[in-house]
Parts: sequence; C-alpha cells; structure tokens
Amino acid sequence: MKLAEKIMTLRKQRGWSQEELAQQLSVSRQSVSKWESGASVPDLDKILKMSEIFGVSTDTLLKEEMELNERKTTFEDLQNEQMKTDTSGMTNFCSNQNSTQQQFGEDTRSEEIPTHHVSMQEARDYLEWAKHKAPWIALGTFLCILSPVWLLLLGGMAEYKVLPITEDMAGGMGVAILLGIVAVAVAIFIIKGAHQERFCSFETQHIVAEEEVRKMVLEEKQEFAPLSRKCTVTGVILSIVSVVPMMLMAAFSMPDIYYIYSLAVLLIFVAIATFFFVWSGTITGSYQILLEEEDYSVKNKQSSGRRKQVSKIYWRSVTAIYLAVSFLTNRWDVTWIIWVCAGVLCGAVSAIMSLSRR
Repeated sequence: MKLAEKIMTLRKQRGWSQEELAQQLSVSRQSVSKWESGASVPDLDKILKMSEIFGVSTDTLLKEEMELNERKTTFEDLQNEQMKTDTSGMTNFCSNQNSTQQQFGEDTRSEEIPTHHVSMQEARDYLEWAKHKAPWIALGTFLCILSPVWLLLLGGMAEYKVLPITEDMAGGMGVAILLGIVAVAVAIFIIKGAHQERFCSFETQHIVAEEEVRKMVLEEKQEFAPLSRKCTVTGVILSIVSVVPMMLMAAFSMPDIYYIYSLAVLLIFVAIATFFFVWSGTITGSYQILLEEEDYSVKNKQSSGRRKQVSKIYWRSVTAIYLAVSFLTNRWDVTWIIWVCAGVLCGAVSAIMSLSRR
C-alpha cells in the first residue's frame, strides 16, 4: 500500500475530513488532497506528525511492503489512544462514537466530488472570461429590472390623461416594450454564456491547483478588492437614495401621477445599483471559485445538487404565481412586485438551507 493510500485510509478510519486533518498538521486542505492523490509527498516533519496523530510508526507509513495494522483502527484502540494522548478529548470521542458512521458517510460523499486540476493557463483563461462576461451579465440584469418602467409610465400617463391614449393602448405598448427589453437581456445571457461549458465544472468539482496558481489568483483578488468595495458602496447608496423621491412625493402631497414617476425613478436607481453589484460580484465570484471560498467551498459543493433542485422548484413556482396573478387581475403594472418579494425571500430560503446543513 502506497503512502497516499495509507494517509487516506487512516484519515477515513478516524472519521476526519481533509480540512480537519489539515488543521491538525497546520497545512492547507489542498496539500492533504495532493498527498492523497499522489500528486505530491509530505515533508519529513509532516510524516512524523502524522505518525503521532494516527498512532502508527513512520516505517508503517513509508514502507510500501508494510500494510496497515487493521487492529489499530478499531473503536477500542482509538478510544484508548485518545485517553493516553488527550484526556479532554475522551469525552468528545465517546459522545461522537454513535455518530461515527454518519460522519464517515459525509466524508465519503465529499470524496465523491470529482477533482479538477487547474493549470496556470486555464486559470488565466477563466479569469479573463469572467472579466469579459461580467459587464454583459450586469447589463442584462440591468435591462430586466428596467423593463417595467415604460409599462408603469405609459399606464400612469394614460390613466391621468397626460397622454392622449387609452389605458388598453398604454398596457399593450408597455408590455410590448417590456418583452422587447427582456428579449434583448435573454439574448445577452445566452450569447455571453455560450462558452460557459468549458468552465462550468469549476463550480461543482474540487479544484486542485499548484501553489503558484493560487498565489496568482489571490493577488488578483486583493488588487480587485478596493474596486469591489467601491461598487458595493455605490450600489448600497443608490439603493437607499432610490426611495427618496417617493418619500418626497408623500411629504409634499403631490398628485398621484408623481408617485408613478417616483416609482420609475426607484426602478432606474435600483437597476443601476444592481449593475454594480452583479459586475463586481461576477468577478469576485470567479476568484472565490478558484480558491474554493465561501459559497464555493467543498461543503457547499456537496449540497449543490440539493440547492439546484430547490432553486428550480422555487423559481418555477414564483413564475407560475406571477403569471396566474397577472392574468387573473390584469394588473401587470403592479404584479412585477412579486419578483422583488421573491428575490428577497430567495435569500431567506438560502440562509435557512445553510443553517440546516450545519
């Protein structure tokens, strides 16, 4: 049995994840992953440390002809080992003994995540692609939020006789403009996402990269961080200021048509703010994907399939509710608020799912 196989076997027998073993050895999880895959060999000091942690000799680890002693991996021996080395750890071992099988199952699922080795050139290509698509995806999102503005304005101006058109004409023209803008946005999403197949596995597979690649990605992320913060601040300010016109209309008791104007201004401000959020978020997300941080950590990738299924059910349900309410009430000028509420509720659902995983 090779060293890589022995490390993986001993780690699994103790119910540890790669992250937990890495913490005990004061190394990164990527280092443990490379040891277990045979891509690299641990230093001598790490081998000595592992022999202490696993309770085996260095000869057992290093000599391929020496097989692991299976007796060492029984629960009784593990318990005795913890009593000798760390008396405070015995309580934790006993309390967790009943859940060892569950922990082992979780680690096994973690191992089932495919591994993708990313080269320096591939990482640069991915970052360039993300930077290229970011403004276009942000523009498409901007257009989607902006699409109801003409419907609101035409409907309001027809209702209050600002324009010499009927409400039906205003509604028809408004919906036509809305659909035209959405069609342009969808075309942008499709065209700019055409090459995504090459990199789509990055979000679901375990990323293994050399230290030079990670260092390059980390440096670019740190360079982009100040600009990302500026985009976030600008977006937050625009989101807050967007409600000011409506508050002023209410404060000075302006005619109802001005409320419609202020609502249109609100959507324009929110659309601009969202542009900044999406643009900076897309680029920042590309760094997080390569570094496996936050939403793209290994634990989140384990449950990505479940999240996708919930997301599909959620947004299809929202679409069905939106269409049903809109057709039944014929209030297309108002039912757009369903999407705003759905977006906020989606964040709450994601947070609940994250808590349930913990």
